[in-house]
Amino acid sequence: MVDIVDIAAEPYYQASMENSLNMLQQRRQTISVDTVKRNLSYIRFNAVGTALGFLVNGYMYQVGSLLLSLYVDAYYTVYSDSTLQSALGTSVLYGVFIGLIAFGLLADLIGRKKGLIICSCLVILGSVLSVAANGTSVYGMFWMIIISRAIVGLGMGGEYTCNVPNVVEDSEDVNSRTRGRRVSLLVMFMEVVGNNTPTLLQLILIAAACRHVYFDSSQKTGVSLPNCNPQIVWRISYGFGLIPCLIVLVLRVRMSDSQMYLHDAKIRKRVYDALDAYIILRHFSSRMIGSVFMWFFIDWINYSQGNFGSVILSKVIGSSLFKTAWIALAQGLCLQFGPLLAALVVDRLGRRRTQVFGWLWLASTQLITAGVYLQLAAKPVAYVVWTTFVFIFQYFVFIPVYLVPAEVYPTRIRATMYGWSSAMGKVGGIVGTTVFPYMWRAFSSTHSEAGYEGLVALRNIQWFYAALEFLGCILAILFVPEYSNVGLRGEDKRYMAMRLRYAAKLAKKVGVYPSLSEEEQEQHRLGKYSLLNILHEKCFGTESSYQNAIRKYSQMLLARCFITTAGQVDYYSQLQVYYDDRVFLTQLIRRWRLGKARAEEYQRQAERMGQDEEEEAAAANYVSTSPSFESGRTNGMLQCYQILDESPKEESGSK
Repeated sequence: MVDIVDIAAEPYYQASMENSLNMLQQRRQTISVDTVKRNLSYIRFNAVGTALGFLVNGYMYQVGSLLLSLYVDAYYTVYSDSTLQSALGTSVLYGVFIGLIAFGLLADLIGRKKGLIICSCLVILGSVLSVAANGTSVYGMFWMIIISRAIVGLGMGGEYTCNVPNVVEDSEDVNSRTRGRRVSLLVMFMEVVGNNTPTLLQLILIAAACRHVYFDSSQKTGVSLPNCNPQIVWRISYGFGLIPCLIVLVLRVRMSDSQMYLHDAKIRKRVYDALDAYIILRHFSSRMIGSVFMWFFIDWINYSQGNFGSVILSKVIGSSLFKTAWIALAQGLCLQFGPLLAALVVDRLGRRRTQVFGWLWLASTQLITAGVYLQLAAKPVAYVVWTTFVFIFQYFVFIPVYLVPAEVYPTRIRATMYGWSSAMGKVGGIVGTTVFPYMWRAFSSTHSEAGYEGLVALRNIQWFYAALEFLGCILAILFVPEYSNVGLRGEDKRYMAMRLRYAAKLAKKVGVYPSLSEEEQEQHRLGKYSLLNILHEKCFGTESSYQNAIRKYSQMLLARCFITTAGQVDYYSQLQVYYDDRVFLTQLIRRWRLGKARAEEYQRQAERMGQDEEEEAAAANYVSTSPSFESGRTNGMLQCYQILDESPKEESGSK
């Protein structure tokens, strides 16, 4: 029998490919100049709202640092109770922790703008309650302050998860090559400006109300200090923060969600599913170590030293609260140069190398500080100058820590994963701040913070911090992904390509194909099936009902991935998943397992996945040649890519 060869098949296939490619290219060239101008206008307005929002965040973080020293000095109730000291130091952090997780999810589901408005309202509510704090006893009054500051922290946590992803996505439309610098200046630099604002205000208030308060004075005089009214200081300090909060709330009404978020929301209908969890666990676990533990260690060190910084400074140099405020303000103004320097180099050096330099600097200088701590304590000027010089370069760690979680995850889950990364960092801050007073006393041979033994205990804490910083440096080298000069829209496409492949592979495995009608497709896309349904059927149902639940869930995944034909299921189920998480340790393991040549080929395939127009066109060709193709139906997969491509990339300078 002679084989029959269809000589028209190859030309027909090539023509179909060319038509599909032309359709994609024409769609990508439809962005008008007016649309570009409108997008850039909202981006500028968002930038102003972001800058002022983090100015408020910086104020709310720092306002409690000097006040904690005042509480210890002026209220014997606080001085004698380590638990109350820890609660005052960590109340904001507990609120921030909850806010990061809750608003991370909300920012992906309801939008960045709505989340930011809710955050501003919470900060205003907590500030009002802080000013009005009262109680039947001093102890009760301070617990009202603690609860009020936790409410403030709830809104502050949302500020991170709603605002940082939004400004990162906006920066992608400005210029992806300077994305790190722009985000650093709008977020970290403005937060440091906010850190200095309450110190300046409190300097004036302390001069008027508590100028001659010294450390340990509460031991001798109790609550009633001569010539001091501490309530003037802390009530006005909390109340002054309401002014910028109200301004920010007005601005929030006019801010907008980023274009990247709006386009992604059109695709996913603002829902999550099992594919997201599967991809996160399988492909993002290494970068999660880099984004979580870096934040954990730096927040442990920063928050414990920051919240107890004024107490330590008073202990070391024996100065009055007024003089301590002066020194804190001078240090803060010098530290303002830190985020500026880091912002200038973070795009040139890259996220990983910038962070490694920062960890090495902190670890090395911490060893020096621990070695000469007692000598520095005897020379107050040298102590202040040295510690200020050291802390300037801590922002070489902070800025990459802020940037990495907002860049390495796709828009679909960016705010949620940013919230979890930052929340684990706040766990470090909570742990560090909670255990600090206990460590101070435990490391002292007399189990007291007073006298020479108290200084020796502080030196021992410096040794411990140096070990944490060297560990942070090692983890940064191995687990921090490098995303400098990497387009975020490309990452969105790679993530979508993984979803397409895994959804098709599952459908092929369970024998499911897409529904034929548009109505059924939409019903499946909005389906309420969940893993809980499958688990319930597994535990309490029959084998038939269990398999049926899996098939329904698989059909829902196909609809959400815009896989509309049997041909697409066949096509995507055959494709391999190549994904490079840009983590150094993963690259080393891959080269060891595959060899240099195969590892380089894997890298090239990973870069092409979801980016290759021929792959998109091939999928379109499967639609036109599939038996389930209906005349006039839209290729849902191409529609998905077209939505992702709607951006002013060429005109606004983004690569």
